[in-house]
Formats: sequence, structure tokens, C-alpha cells
Amino acid sequence: MEKSKCGRVGRVPSWTIWLVLALTACAAPAAAQQAQPSRFAIDTAAAIDEAVDERGNFGNGVIVDAVLSVDLGRGFEALARPFVQRLSNGEWNRQVWVAALRYQRAGRIGLRVDAGLIPPPVGLANLTLRPHLNPTISQPASLFVPLPPIEPRGPRANLLGGIYPYGANVTVSGAQWDVRAAIIDTSPLRARRIFARANPPQFANVVVGGGITPIVGLRVGASVTHGGWQRAGESPAITADRDATVVTVESEFSVRYTKVSGEWVRDLLETAGGDEVASGWWVQGQQTLAPRWFAAARVERMTSPSAGPLGTLQDFRFTGVEETIGYRVTPDVTIRAGHRARRGFFSTGFDNQLAASVVWWKRWW
Repeated sequence: MEKSKCGRVGRVPSWTIWLVLALTACAAPAAAQQAQPSRFAIDTAAAIDEAVDERGNFGNGVIVDAVLSVDLGRGFEALARPFVQRLSNGEWNRQVWVAALRYQRAGRIGLRVDAGLIPPPVGLANLTLRPHLNPTISQPASLFVPLPPIEPRGPRANLLGGIYPYGANVTVSGAQWDVRAAIIDTSPLRARRIFARANPPQFANVVVGGGITPIVGLRVGASVTHGGWQRAGESPAITADRDATVVTVESEFSVRYTKVSGEWVRDLLETAGGDEVASGWWVQGQQTLAPRWFAAARVERMTSPSAGPLGTLQDFRFTGVEETIGYRVTPDVTIRAGHRARRGFFSTGFDNQLAASVVWWKRWW
């Protein structure tokens, strides 16, 4: 979980506890029945982590989410994903990440269409938001660490934030390739929450992308997203709507007990002084050491210009490293411990933390 500062977590909202208890109570009877085809599926995940920095400051966080799906027949499926997360500043992020209608057609050429509040059609880092799919304790910094301000008093962007936009996505795939096209209502640079008092403006953004799988276990993909990211009047310097182009290249490789994945992102942003570029990358690996033991690590870097007092721009860099060791207590429960070091955009040295987490995941139907 992303933590730029340590702080004591506040009281867990009571409705979060009731949500988990309700899901467990509803699912428990089904677990006792014999396996049989079902039109309804649900899986739940939860994670609690604790961290201490080199100055002795403690902080902790929580993630709880669930994925629900209903088979409507004739290739149609309804999807929903409620999500709760405690952010680094102690704020609770309560969301519905997905509320979509999906159509799938299998065959030599497969087709999938998502419409509504859809899964992100761009970026690999968003997959780590489900804790059981993330081999480390924290997520890539690009999801939650804002870039430095590019314009005085202007809105701050993420390199490639955690977005689950309204829109539609069409994916066509074969045995060794896939292509997709989507239209979404927000820029990947501006995180938007469904339940929030203030959100960035909505813009139509177009996404095109695809990938190839030349051999079993290896996929290489890329995408381009273009559309508005700043609305006229958001700050005194913004006198007209401005666009941004986001290019991503991603890859995953798995062989035997080893998995390596990574992503490179380049943002071209229109500003009052012309086009500016922010870029970054992360690479992570996971190695199974024994049936219950695994090790994982991630290296990440972001570079972005920042506006100075006189309006001049200077590049600043963020660097992060994380190492984790994990143990699967049961198929549903995993405990992890690790170290992370991060040097922020305006920092001169690294901040070190030791962290531990417990992750629980259960598929009920």
C-alpha cells in the first residue's frame, strides 16, 4: 500500500466491518455445498499492513474489496467491485471500482465488450490494487504519488494513476495477439473517485492498444491514450482546455517458478509554456522458493519537470526500491515482510521503512 508518510490509522468505518461480515455470512452456506455450476460468483480480498520508518514512526493501512459477477446468459455478464482503502494521509478511499456490463464471445477470434464503470483499459500497475495479486506490500508509486506541479497553482497529475473510468472498451483476441479500443471519460493522469466531493473535470479520452504473445509465458503490449487533462479556468494560468498523450509499454514473462513484469510510461502534457514530458518505469520480479515461500522485489523511477518560483522548469526524480519475503500459511492467507526505500521528488536522501502485512483472499463460488 502506498505510504508517503507514516501515521496512525483512524477508526475503521463500521460499515466496512459489516460489509465483510455480510459477504462472509452470505457465502458460507455455499461453501458447504458440493461444487456445481452457478450464475453468481464472488471473491473477496483483504489486507492489513504495518510499517515503521527509521525515525520510529509507525503507520498501518487496510484494503478490503470484492468482485461480484452474474451470468445473464447469451454471453452477457454483470460485474461489480466495491473497494475500501486507507490512504497514506489517513483518509478512507471508498469506491465502486467496477459496475459494468460485459459481453463475451469465445472462438478462434474472441470478442469482449465492457460498458459502464469499466476496468482500466490502460496500464499494468492497476492490477496490483488487488492485494492477493500483488507480490509486494506496496503498489507501484505511479498509482498514488503525484507528480510535481508543472504550472504554478495548476492541478497535479499522476504518471499513470489508478483509474476505473466510465466508458466502453472493445477487445478482439486470437491465440497469440490481442487489440483493443476504448473511449473513457477521464485522463489516466487524473485520478477520480466515484464518492468524492471534488473530482477533476471529465474529458473524452481515446485509448488504442494491443499485445502479442510470441511464446507461452511471454506477453508484450502497448497503448496510446489521447484526450483532455486540464479544463480552462482550473487555475489562472489555464485559459484553454489542454490535451495529453499517454504512451505505455508493458511486458510479463513467466517461466517455471519465476515471474517478471514491468511497465514504461511517457506523458506528453500541453501547458501554457508548451509541451512538457514526464516519464517513468517500474520492474518487479517474483520467485517461488519452496511450496509455501516466495520472494519479490520492485525497482521504480519517475522523472517530471516542476515549475519554480519564477516559472522556470527543472526536472526532479523519484526512486523507489522494495524487497519482500512471503509465506503462504494456507491457500487463503499469506503473510509478508519487507523493506522499502524511497527518495521523493524533492528529497535529497532515501526514506527507509520496514513493513509487514497479512493478506486474505477467498473465492466463494
